[in-house]
Amino acid sequence: MKQMRGYKGPVVMVFLLTVLGGWHFMDARTGAFASGNLWLGTIYGWLFFFAMVFLLILAAGLFWKKWPLEVCGALAVCFFGSMYLIALPPLSAPDEISHFASAYGISNVFLGESPVDEKGYVRMRLEDEFLQNVNGASGMEERVSLGRTLTEKTWEEIRAHAAGGFVSPERKEMVSSVLKPVKTTPVSYVPQALGITFARLLGVNCIILAYLGRFFNLLFFAGMIYGAMKVLPFGKMTVCGVSVLPMSLHLAASCSYDAFIMGMCFFFGSYCLYLAFAKPVVQKRDVALLALLAAAFGPCKMVYAVLLGFALLIPVKKFGGWKNWGISAAVVAAAFLAAMILVNRETISDYAVGADTYVSWAGEEGFSIPYILHNPQVYVRMMYETLVHQGDEWALSMLGESLGNLDPVLSVPFFVLVFLAACLALLGIRRAGEALYLSGWQKVWILFLAFSCLAGLMTAMMVGWTPLSSGVIEGVQGRYLLPMLPFVIMTMKNDRLVRTAGSDEKLFFYMCVLDCYGALRLFSIVSMRL
Repeated sequence: MKQMRGYKGPVVMVFLLTVLGGWHFMDARTGAFASGNLWLGTIYGWLFFFAMVFLLILAAGLFWKKWPLEVCGALAVCFFGSMYLIALPPLSAPDEISHFASAYGISNVFLGESPVDEKGYVRMRLEDEFLQNVNGASGMEERVSLGRTLTEKTWEEIRAHAAGGFVSPERKEMVSSVLKPVKTTPVSYVPQALGITFARLLGVNCIILAYLGRFFNLLFFAGMIYGAMKVLPFGKMTVCGVSVLPMSLHLAASCSYDAFIMGMCFFFGSYCLYLAFAKPVVQKRDVALLALLAAAFGPCKMVYAVLLGFALLIPVKKFGGWKNWGISAAVVAAAFLAAMILVNRETISDYAVGADTYVSWAGEEGFSIPYILHNPQVYVRMMYETLVHQGDEWALSMLGESLGNLDPVLSVPFFVLVFLAACLALLGIRRAGEALYLSGWQKVWILFLAFSCLAGLMTAMMVGWTPLSSGVIEGVQGRYLLPMLPFVIMTMKNDRLVRTAGSDEKLFFYMCVLDCYGALRLFSIVSMRL
């Protein structure tokens, strides 16, 4: 009986999920009856059933079987990421249609075909053209991609087009799309491209193809979380907690390259901490792995290159002296610079010469690097005003306030976001008896890297997305802060503030219950939007 009382919190959370899940079933059923699509209620029922099954499996692994934390973390990402994959249908994540097209181009390469036509547009099967033009419009401006706005009609389109499963030979003919690939490292689209390639080899329709592309991306992210937690000498649950935030799961269960960026940044930072605090000697293979990781994720979004600074936390003595340290640093830096030049040489050239910028969405001139250098006071004021006016929005959206294509209706409730933030904060507080690893200067360095990353993001969006008439920097989103978040939380641990109650496993389980609630509620909202 005493042992059962220790799990009173998880039991209460599951009970509340059952009550709220039933409440939102009424919403989904109302939408199903109003639209005549009663099968929407069936999908909700299956989603709720699997949510409860997943939670039971996770509870057994965390509390009774005592599975390794990295196993529980990877399973949680797969389980609850799959719920968001279903609740928020294909191409509904921010810019997902562009990422899907880029992954499709890589899939063409895998199958020995040309990725784009002579004009640079991605080539895809005639069957898959539906994804970029669900309304069958002939004009570019009238075209609407699947999932751009999530309503009950989206589910109608998915169900109608998914019928049959397989594609006829004439629908496999390759045609030019209206989409061009994103200019970034193609490595970031390999997981999604593998899923798309597998679907094309099976000959399934575009709906199944899109889901498989998303699912392979989710598997990659889960693998990176497993690897990061496996090597981390401390703070495992911090990485795990950030990985199961609604926004993290939504991005991971999409075709977005944000899943690649997050996963690689989590693993790179974790491996550096492993070398700094756990492994006695840095070997050549460790340097080779760091160089490979730097070359892979560095060019994807240049501002995240500051994470290379985590390597400076590794003591010089572990390399065998300054000479070996210098050689190792040169190898990692050379791999990063070579990849950066190969992928981003045009962008770097534009920044270097101070090319004039034109912000197409605003229809006016934008900021440039020379302008910022000659007007530093404007730059500082813009940075300050942006932090003042948008900081709260970033924090909430980072957790999961506006999902889908930044749709404010598709949000996780505020009280859930507060609870999630509280769980993350508690995971960052030292437990009684827990060893402290990070020294004061190491914490300062990590926070400096995080601030540099934020400053780089703001500067990049100021130059590339903000019109001169704006008083704040436009385009910065909370999801951009996720790659650094777990490491910032790790700096909270100290010997003055100690948590004496509430295990990390229970806090993590609470977050997973909230994930289930968020996914169920999101599906009910989409069902109700007639």
